[in-house]
Amino acid sequence: MKNILQEIHGCRMCLDAGCESVHPPPIFEGSLNASVLIIGQAPGIDEFNQKHPFVGHDRTRLFSWLKQAGLEEDWIREHALIFQRYLCYPGKQSDGSGDRGPSSKQLDLCQPHLARVLSVMAGLNLKLIVPVGRLAINAFFPTSKPLEEIVGQQMKYSRALVISLPHPSGLSRWHQSQDHRAFIYRALKMIRNLNLASTPLPR
Repeated sequence: MKNILQEIHGCRMCLDAGCESVHPPPIFEGSLNASVLIIGQAPGIDEFNQKHPFVGHDRTRLFSWLKQAGLEEDWIREHALIFQRYLCYPGKQSDGSGDRGPSSKQLDLCQPHLARVLSVMAGLNLKLIVPVGRLAINAFFPTSKPLEEIVGQQMKYSRALVISLPHPSGLSRWHQSQDHRAFIYRALKMIRNLNLASTPLPR
């Protein structure tokens, strides 16, 4: 199973396809044996520089939410697989104003990696999938479905539950709404009720 992640880490398909702004390597951490799979949108410049997921400015809010769900950051980094919908840093906007989002071509090239990971983990110990942000959520739900009908709900993926969270960016207005916070707290309660932090990582 380590070979699968090693193969993914060595991926350069987007560069081979002419996507020159992309900066490998794929950024993720954890084990396919994990009971929890957290899926972000794409690495930012901080993740690219440090070669670890969820280390940028938005990590504080995300891990604060997950702590309310009973999952401490240290536990997550030891017991979860932290993956991305798009695994490499997409690069800067052409005007230098911020990070690019991955193109549909790039997402299509990267999708087999997520599909492979999901297939393997679903046959092992996977109990919870947490897509974070619209781009990650779109891997499981129609793009036309509003977040109000997704966050705070759960769906089955094989034997695991999919419980989504919005993007924690301070630039996002969605999670700043009191009504929307109620959806977030409902999602966090669902995760807490799974009592996953008491389940050790299989060896």
